[in-house]
Amino acid sequence: MSEYKHKISKSRFVSGIQCEKKLYFDLFRHDLKPKMPDNQLLLLERGSDVGILAQKVFPNGLDASPESFYDFSTSIINTSKWIQNGVQTIYEASFFHDEVLSALDILHHINNERWAIEVKSSTSIKDYHLIDASLQYWVMCKSGFQPDKFFIMHLDNSYIRRGDIEPKKLFKLIDITEEVKVKFDWVEQNIAKLKQIQQDVEPEKQLGKYCWSPFECDYMHHCWNHLPENNSVFDLINGRGKSWKLYNDNIYNLSDIPDDFPLTEKQQIQVNGIKYNHSHIDTLKIKEFLDEWNYPLYFFDFETIFPAIPILNNTSPFQQIPFQYSLHILTKSNGKLIHKEFLANPKHFDYNSNEDPRLELILRMIEDLGRRGSIVAYNATFEMSVIKNLEKAYPQYAEQLESIINRFVDLYVIFRNGWYYTPSMGASASIKSVLPAIAPKFSYADLPIKNGGDASNTFLSMIDGSFNGDIDNTKNLLLQYCERDTEGMVIILKELQSLVT
Repeated sequence: MSEYKHKISKSRFVSGIQCEKKLYFDLFRHDLKPKMPDNQLLLLERGSDVGILAQKVFPNGLDASPESFYDFSTSIINTSKWIQNGVQTIYEASFFHDEVLSALDILHHINNERWAIEVKSSTSIKDYHLIDASLQYWVMCKSGFQPDKFFIMHLDNSYIRRGDIEPKKLFKLIDITEEVKVKFDWVEQNIAKLKQIQQDVEPEKQLGKYCWSPFECDYMHHCWNHLPENNSVFDLINGRGKSWKLYNDNIYNLSDIPDDFPLTEKQQIQVNGIKYNHSHIDTLKIKEFLDEWNYPLYFFDFETIFPAIPILNNTSPFQQIPFQYSLHILTKSNGKLIHKEFLANPKHFDYNSNEDPRLELILRMIEDLGRRGSIVAYNATFEMSVIKNLEKAYPQYAEQLESIINRFVDLYVIFRNGWYYTPSMGASASIKSVLPAIAPKFSYADLPIKNGGDASNTFLSMIDGSFNGDIDNTKNLLLQYCERDTEGMVIILKELQSLVT
């Protein structure tokens, strides 16, 4: 058995700080942990890409990564040896003290100072970043390698790519030394507490807001299984503290909420819907809203990628870049429905390419959307913000794009404002909740690509070369998914019109 076998690591410490029971399950109840979704695995892989790129800010280091994440012995030994031999930069430097392990992204020595650097694939520092950095600082100090400075290095969302990526400009280096020093005793106290967790004693822990913060817990399906699957008090629209008050009073189901419990108008509509199977439809407000729309109607939906590391010139980290749209055109009420679509060539998503896919999309979009008529979207602020970014990239088309933005109307407003509510919508006004309520036979279930996240990840994998499969067939699947979204908006409108005419 390795002399460096650990009980506490960075990830376990963050789990334990969130909830002792979460750490207990991490350690001893692997059977309860669900399989990680493919999209989350992709996020981890792309986070690793960010980490590798960050190493170029401090190049020519030695890599102490372990061969197996079950045994850090060699990493710990090499880190100590290389520091003593004066190695300037070490990647994945590992430290160990009293059954606590720390693996640091970058250890760098400069001007007789030792810098500890943690890399984050975000554009700001989060509270939990300070928690795991504080643990690392504690382990390094206790193992005899106290850093003079501790940094978080995260992506700079003001960086704009122009040509080859410039790592030193892509990242921000933020000094958090004082923040981790202040937490030194707090870390030690919590390590001692978390070490007491034993396999045969499940910690007692009530449900709380920490079940979602800083991450939604993997074990909510287990700890929350005494609540109804649908229409629990935590499904109350904007419930916040009200949901917790009801829960603490042993009221679990929306249908059991007392009549004298204070609710907002939208909450009362929802609860009445569950209790009495009542729908709420304000035909006057819906009619007034729809009467402002002008034919032809253009039902429009983007799909986007938002890579952490900018792919195209003149883009920034996590910028939403459209690669696809679907468009249904209704020339007049009960008129012929026309469908148009666009899907970019993934090979054009290369800063060296002579073909900028955004320009091709802009030109097609201007042509397809014409010059008059309302453009219907669901949560239109998203489509409008994407077009705003296109304006910045191609200012010569700003006037035409601004004209398009000014024609948008938002179908979401009707449901967000509670003018149309039916119990089967639950607590959500998203299109994925509204559509099954309005048209139960309308579904995404038959589609291999069922949501925007899958579409984005699929197309991004075509760009970065990690895609495995039939590209032509998958492009058709992307088109089918996006078309279903705009078709759904048409169905929603026709249902609304049948109520107000």
